[in-house]
Amino acid sequence: MNSVELEKALLGCLISDSQYIDPVKQWITEDDFFYSSFNKKVWQALDKLHGRGLDVDLNTVCEEVGASKDGYHSMYEISGFLDKVTSPSKANVYARRLHSYYLRRILDTQMHSISNNINDGSLDTNRLLEDAHTTIGNIIKLQPNKTFDMDGLLDKTKESIFESTTLIPTGINTLDRVITGMTRGEITIIAGRPGNAKTTVSANIARNLVHQGMKVAMFNREMPNTEMMKKFLAMESDSIQYRNLRNSIDIDSKIIEDVSAKISELYNGKLFMFDDVRDMENTFREIKAVKPDVVIDDHIGLIEHPPQDRRDLRLKIGDVSRNYKWLAKAENMSVILVSQMNRNMEHRNDRVPRLSDLAESGNLEQDAEIVVFSHYPWVSRYGDDGNSDCYLELIVAKNRYGQTNSCEVGYHGNSCMVTDSEQEAVSIAKKRGDDIGGTPNPF
Repeated sequence: MNSVELEKALLGCLISDSQYIDPVKQWITEDDFFYSSFNKKVWQALDKLHGRGLDVDLNTVCEEVGASKDGYHSMYEISGFLDKVTSPSKANVYARRLHSYYLRRILDTQMHSISNNINDGSLDTNRLLEDAHTTIGNIIKLQPNKTFDMDGLLDKTKESIFESTTLIPTGINTLDRVITGMTRGEITIIAGRPGNAKTTVSANIARNLVHQGMKVAMFNREMPNTEMMKKFLAMESDSIQYRNLRNSIDIDSKIIEDVSAKISELYNGKLFMFDDVRDMENTFREIKAVKPDVVIDDHIGLIEHPPQDRRDLRLKIGDVSRNYKWLAKAENMSVILVSQMNRNMEHRNDRVPRLSDLAESGNLEQDAEIVVFSHYPWVSRYGDDGNSDCYLELIVAKNRYGQTNSCEVGYHGNSCMVTDSEQEAVSIAKKRGDDIGGTPNPF
């Protein structure tokens, strides 16, 4: 997993023509890429001379290196490198091959660590496996097997047109008529102020996707999985009151058992929920293991970052959205990121959210295909605008491939249901014996 002769050929190319040093440095990013200690020393001399803007030739390199070990003079050894040069232009090819050799040496070390410690509970074997997986991926990327296939791309494009394989409807028909659906490989933002039903909207989309036969991974950072499951129990029941589930009162155990059996049969293998995954690394690990059609992350402001990362939250969230963007493309899935909003809108009379209200917006607006604001006027107007507490607005503020619009939908908090119209939500409320108006819906 090394080639000292290849190292000499590369160094000979760079001594012959120093213009190739900068292109080569994209592959040789560390001194340890050289297996031979002497060749490493020559590389360091080359890099130092070039960095200072000095001439790089046989004499200057030899002077910088000095005498080598075992009594050989550097001039004698290094001049032999030049004999191996067929064309300096091959430097990039040689550097790429040395990069591959280095990664294979790293992988060999990692595999030995895994073999020696696979049964040792004191070491994080999962981390070792993940590191080895990353190294293998980097080795594969170096292989010259990626070619652009125009015919293959056209076939995939025609498939996406005629079979709609890239579009994923939310299942909220009023919203889907505006956005058509979420796109695989893209990000959708659902944002709102506290108490504006953004989590319930996300849960309804998850339910609709499961009913469509799709696989969904939910990262519940704001509430425990058990609290989220109470929403699904209320949604899948004709009589369970979410308010009662929250307060543990007037609960019919027979109904709970029946609805639980229904959820177990319908959701098993399709809905995966995580409430103890704190950082991006472990989040992405779970996503790659589940391989869902859609990921829902609620909410991204609670993702933990390394303690040494002292950047502004705006920059950290920008990294989150950007990494999710690449992962969505790699895994051919759609991503819903739930986000808070800043308090700017509370100082306006209309209190209708705008793109500038996105908390730590930065890259969120830029990276997203669709931005939807969940706006529940009842929490601030209490019916003064003529709408009941079953009225909810889903405001499409950004739609990369279509129009923006405000979608008037229904919302019934005691069943955690988002419906296609306010009238449907009112009907659900009357059927369950809830008053229309009065206190706001619980979320």
